Amino acid sequence: MNNLETLYKESLAEWTRYAESETPVFFVGAATCGRAAGAGEVLDYLSKELPGRSPDAAVVEVGCLGPCFLEPLVIVQKPGMPGICYGNVGVPEIENILESYVLGTDPCAEHALGAVGRSGPGGIPDLSDHPVMKRQVRRVLRNCGIIDPENVRHYLAMDGYRGFLRAVELGPDGALEEVKRSGLRGRGGAGFPTWRKWEFCRNVPSETRYLICNADEGDPGAFMNRSLLEGDPHAVLEGMLIAGYTMGSTQGYVYCRAEYPLAIRRLETAIGRMHELGFLGKNILGSGFSFDIGIKKGAGAF
Repeated sequence: MNNLETLYKESLAEWTRYAESETPVFFVGAATCGRAAGAGEVLDYLSKELPGRSPDAAVVEVGCLGPCFLEPLVIVQKPGMPGICYGNVGVPEIENILESYVLGTDPCAEHALGAVGRSGPGGIPDLSDHPVMKRQVRRVLRNCGIIDPENVRHYLAMDGYRGFLRAVELGPDGALEEVKRSGLRGRGGAGFPTWRKWEFCRNVPSETRYLICNADEGDPGAFMNRSLLEGDPHAVLEGMLIAGYTMGSTQGYVYCRAEYPLAIRRLETAIGRMHELGFLGKNILGSGFSFDIGIKKGAGAF
């Protein structure tokens, strides 16, 4: 556990270097929606131009912030300034932002959606006041569009896996009671209590229990599982870890459509990092709990 706390401190320090960077940072929305709108071209432009124009600048690929119709989204952070979120950023727009704002003083308000956390220069309003964001209370999606989904240290810097550690402290019975008190329910029409599902499973008289995360999106207008998998895969995997521990399961599977290659790639990367850090496998972190997660790819509803 001491080594784990050291990792948390190192992860927070790494994230802070981005969040309070003394050099420019470009956070580019690179989920499927962003890439479909041209984020790849923006990333290519930055990789070619920054070494000669702003060699100390960093580029971080993040997931979808939410307003897909405004992709590609790019948050640009200059030293001592709030990050400014720009929408519909193609190559001409990012070229203008680099020249006029990063290397100059004009914040390019004509491309800006809002500033992150507070009002920005040039009268740019707080992003939280944007019509799409104003009424949101971001819980499940709190890290999407903010952190690098392929960097587990970013997730740890946001207190990732603290929920699992808390569940281990409480024990399976205490963890189940905590979920019961939370009022957490399924997202289907019945709103079935999550704790009740977990209780059904843990009470089955069997030595083997399987946990299935159904990431299919067969229902029109359903929650975008793909966006969460692409933007914050460790959040899903930690939830499976907690559920597996509480229910006494030793094996979990994520079912994901094969036509979501980016989501699958990021899941595979995240699962690999979990193994490296000891969050999956035998006797996880000395807890006596063993659990692993696999991915099942399919072309239709589970």
